[in-house]
Formats: sequence, C-alpha cells, structure tokens
Amino acid sequence: MSDGRSARRERNRDAVLDALVALTTEGEHDPSIDDIADRAGVSYRSVYRYFKDRSEMMDAATDRAMEWIQPLLLNASGPVAPGDPLDHRIDSIVDARVEVYFQIADMVRQAMIQSFSNRKIDEHFRNARRMSRRQIHDRFHEELKLFTPQECELRISSIDQVLSFLAIDYIVNERNHSREELERYLRGAIRAALLVPEIGT
Repeated sequence: MSDGRSARRERNRDAVLDALVALTTEGEHDPSIDDIADRAGVSYRSVYRYFKDRSEMMDAATDRAMEWIQPLLLNASGPVAPGDPLDHRIDSIVDARVEVYFQIADMVRQAMIQSFSNRKIDEHFRNARRMSRRQIHDRFHEELKLFTPQECELRISSIDQVLSFLAIDYIVNERNHSREELERYLRGAIRAALLVPEIGT
C-alpha cells in the first residue's frame, strides 16, 4: 500500500513537472497553477502537496527540462559519414540545429534567464557549449587542419557563434527572418569561416 502511494505520488509529481515544461515550451512563460493542474490531470490543492512553493516547482521543472534539452543541444549535429562532401556536412548540421531551435526555443529562453542565478543550469549550458565546439572540430576536421592551431580555434569559434542559440534567436525572433533565410545565412557563414584565403590576400 505504501509503495503504491509512493509510486502514485511520483507519477503525479512528474505529471506536474511535465505539464509545466510543456506549457512553457508552448509559450506560456508564467502558467497558472490551475493551468498546470489541468494539464497534469491533478487537483489544484494537490500541486502543493508535491512542492512546498512555486519556486521549488519551477526549479524542479527546469532540471527536468534541461535533462531533455541538453541531449538535443549536444546531438544536434546531423548524420554524416567520413568523407562526405563539405556541402552535405554543412547542410546536415544546419538542418539539425535549426530544427532543434524551433522545437525548444521558448524553453531555452527561460532556462537561459535562470542560468544567471542557477549554477546547475549554467553548468548544463557550459557543457553544451564545450560539446558544440568538439562537434564542429570533428565535423570540419579536414578543412580546419589547413589552418594554424590558433587560426583553427578562431574558425571554430566563428562557426560556434553562428550556430549558437542566441545568434539564431536574434535572426528569427528579433529580426523576423524566415526559416529559409536563416538556413541560407547559416550555410553561407559556415562556408565563409572554412574558406582558406589565397596567398597574398
């Protein structure tokens, strides 16, 4: 009986967190307890049996969201095989990063705001950025090896910045460019970063 109650409590608690994450992902930046409870299929009063206050619930939901977001951020490089043409390697990483952006943009914005005061979330993002640089290095190793080590790091930083959430969000959310325009810009910027200048230029 006790195990059954504990399991039910955990299921309901998870349902509340999933509901909060889902509502935030859908653009509800500050969903009400009523909305969260309705989405989770629990009563208003029961929400506060699982969390002592709204702050604790938000922290737990953010942790849960980051468990979902981080693998998407880390794995958003697209499928490639050794020896694939450069255009295919560029297209696959652009397609994957853009798709992830449109899936989780609202949730990432909220998480980034909280990262300034939440060390755990900040570390999630730091890990994602480190992995992103590694992915870029591995994806474009053949082109990057033509540069000096210092120049190689600069080219990786340039591509990493172009593909960052903030850069993509600026183009789409603030400048109102279409997805097609975004993808065209990203492909061109990556190609430009990998271009080896001719001697004397």
